[in-house]
Amino acid sequence: MRIKRKWLIRVGVLGLVALLPVLYSAASYALATHQYENLVAKKPTSKSEVDGLLLLCSAKKIDITNSLWGKDTALEPGDSCWQYNILWRDPIDVVYDSEGKVKNILPSFE
Repeated sequence: MRIKRKWLIRVGVLGLVALLPVLYSAASYALATHQYENLVAKKPTSKSEVDGLLLLCSAKKIDITNSLWGKDTALEPGDSCWQYNILWRDPIDVVYDSEGKVKNILPSFE
């Protein structure tokens, strides 16, 4: 039985399309892990430094109870928690004090 070339191409393209979600998930997790380790190693002190170190992410202010690892953390008056979604998927949560200084960095993607 002879398989036609166009069918091999179709199967290859469909296989690639089926693997795209897995590849996106793996790339997002790897980038989030790398960026979290980079944040911990460089020890940024302000929000502007954190924003400068993180790439390909969206940021939003969240309630600390929505943080995977920070939900048991009590914030002091004036503190805020920001969630940075790496590749718009895997979150890194950063807690800032009232002056915008970094208090804690949480890897909420794990």
